[in-house]
Amino acid sequence: ALRQPIAQVLLSADALDSRSGYRNAQATLDELLRRGVIPVVNENDSVAISELRFGDNDTLSALVAVLVGASHLFLATDVDALYTANPHVAPPPGQPPAEPIREVADVCEALARAEEAAA
Repeated sequence: ALRQPIAQVLLSADALDSRSGYRNAQATLDELLRRGVIPVVNENDSVAISELRFGDNDTLSALVAVLVGASHLFLATDVDALYTANPHVAPPPGQPPAEPIREVADVCEALARAEEAAA
């Protein structure tokens, strides 16, 4: 046994939408980390409604990384890169195919590009 304390933290999208919810989540995670507890964060599917869901744990992990001021975020995934669009869907006529993004220098720019591609 590793004797490493671990805590499961369940978050819903609406919990992070309000300033008080965001601050509560931030305080909880900060305290867990201060105590040497590894938080395992998942979406709280039992209370999430389809209009207020993260949709995937990659999005949730990015939000939590910002929440705790992480300097790095490592994703364990079967996807080989971050893409400019969904690589498994044919692009609309006139649009270029999805291309891998090997390095993200500006997170805000990457998010804006992803939102544009999703629109």
